[in-house]
Amino acid sequence: MKKTLFILLSVTLSMSCASKGPSVDAEQSKPPSPPASKTTPDSEIGLASGTAFEQPQQKAIGFNVVDPGESEMRARPNEEFPPAIPHSIADLETITLGENSCLDCHDPEAASDMGAPAIPASHLVDLRRSPEVTSPEVIGSRWVCTSCHVAQTDAKPLVANPSG
Repeated sequence: MKKTLFILLSVTLSMSCASKGPSVDAEQSKPPSPPASKTTPDSEIGLASGTAFEQPQQKAIGFNVVDPGESEMRARPNEEFPPAIPHSIADLETITLGENSCLDCHDPEAASDMGAPAIPASHLVDLRRSPEVTSPEVIGSRWVCTSCHVAQTDAKPLVANPSG
């Protein structure tokens, strides 16, 4: 008898749940609407005028064409920036695993004879693996000079530098 009553109660309960379903208010099921805000037009985003789909023709950038030793170093925009290369690098050899033509003039032993600034001592120290050891050669992570140093150009700054 108890078993039958239990089965009958279970069947009745399951039928009532299946036929009726959960009651959900239609207003509660809508996602909340975003707060009203002012949108910024595309023409006011970025440094170029117009939208992202209206790109103005870019002026060609002129890189220095002077030979090494014939130009002046420009001031750095920030003391943390590496100095820019003040001469043309177009005719210099590509830096390879075994050859770096920058060192022909900027190696500490040759720099004074060439009238060029010598690479700093920081380029001879492997700060990651052994910061207490100074190597006689440029460390591998500093070998490709153009990874940090760029050639000076005639490009005008996109934004003003308030520090100088």
